[in-house]
Amino acid sequence: MDISHREIWRGNKKYKISGTQITRILRMAQIRAKRLKDFISLLFSYSCNSSIRAIRVLVFILLVFLSQISFAEEKSLYTKLQEHGFTGFLRGDYFSSDKASNDKTDFLGITAQLKILPRFSDKIESRFEVRAYNFDILHYNNDNSVSELLEGLAIFRFENSDLSAGKQIITWGRADGVNPTDNLSPKNYTLLLPEESDRKTGVTSLKYDYYFSPELTATLFFSPFFEPNKVPFAFPSFIQPTEKKPAYNIENSEVAFRLNMISSDLDWSISYFNGFDLTPEVRYLGTDGGKRLIEITNHRIQVFGADFAKNYGRYGFRGEAAYILTEDMDGIYPYIKNPNLYYVIGGDRTFIETLNINLQFIGRYIFKYSDVEKIQNQAERSIYIKNATFSGELDEVQYSMSGRVDYKLFNETLDMEVFGVWNFNRNDYFIRPIVRYAFTDSWKGTIGGEYYEGDENRTFFGVLKKNNTIFVELKYGF
Repeated sequence: MDISHREIWRGNKKYKISGTQITRILRMAQIRAKRLKDFISLLFSYSCNSSIRAIRVLVFILLVFLSQISFAEEKSLYTKLQEHGFTGFLRGDYFSSDKASNDKTDFLGITAQLKILPRFSDKIESRFEVRAYNFDILHYNNDNSVSELLEGLAIFRFENSDLSAGKQIITWGRADGVNPTDNLSPKNYTLLLPEESDRKTGVTSLKYDYYFSPELTATLFFSPFFEPNKVPFAFPSFIQPTEKKPAYNIENSEVAFRLNMISSDLDWSISYFNGFDLTPEVRYLGTDGGKRLIEITNHRIQVFGADFAKNYGRYGFRGEAAYILTEDMDGIYPYIKNPNLYYVIGGDRTFIETLNINLQFIGRYIFKYSDVEKIQNQAERSIYIKNATFSGELDEVQYSMSGRVDYKLFNETLDMEVFGVWNFNRNDYFIRPIVRYAFTDSWKGTIGGEYYEGDENRTFFGVLKKNNTIFVELKYGF
């Protein structure tokens, strides 16, 4: 069949296409099909470490879209990338202290972060975000450079549902800053970045959303790739820790379900989670050569959760609660959390349009409580006091309060915020003031600090006193 001069329609115009052009189009289609196959293999490949995977994924995405530029030569590369949701920023940060609970001071760092939202068709979308950073560029003898894939997933759109596959950040809960039902995506509490939202990273998983209506959604979650929170554990030299993370396999899979309602009258959700506790726990193993041996690991939990949010004019009310079942239902083992009830209730009020004040009451009740202070062995007792401090199990009944004041000025280019938490039981507290200013649409500056106070041995915020810091950031976005 002669295809040397085929006619095609584009809009209302008719064009002639030669055999050479057809061959070129078929060849490009073949190349892109291979790249899509390679992309899927790359997305789920665990043959290399996360830093290398992050760099490979980003380079692959850019190559795919560079190959498409030839079909729109009238547009610049940057314009073409922007059409596919390409954004990013560069940040320079100074922290007077790190978040590893040690005595090191003065950290100057740089961070680059890129995000792109490739759309392969009306039914297939994707999202990729990569971050590379060095938080200690002044110490050149140390290898402090890290790169990580925050998100890398494909989204398949169906008539009444979506399927997301890959590494994705998932957030549950409606309380402000303290969320008992948010158990899917890990946080890195050691990052030297000023924003709370920077802490989260994705978990490799499948997520299926079914839309009964625009307001009501059912979500199913599955993942055999558990990743824990990174917390600032600090131990003296005579303690030798070993980390034991749950292996990647079907037996260690996590599953979750959520029914979520968003309406003009009342927002609410109910949820269930069966997986691993994001916060690790410490187990005393004994001594060897004068060193105390401990194991840091994560135990399986089940969480039955619910939350709500309701607005009345300038007033907003919200609540969140979780009933948590653990591997130690009888409260026998001091290295495993007891079952507990964890809840948050509060509200906020908006004044003069740009001033918002939020107050929340936080409570926790420990079932089958046992006092770790009564452990006879001194070595075990000191380890399990620290474990109970981080796990929030020093007291049978615990009460706390959180507050956030946020005030925006000058057409919201200046944002002043203070967030804090006070634990009633042991009188320890945390305060985090922060000021953000937008010099232009691209340039933004931030200055703030974090202050922890309390007993250094037996309060959560007191243990973190060495992390008291002042920070400054200059950020350029594009």
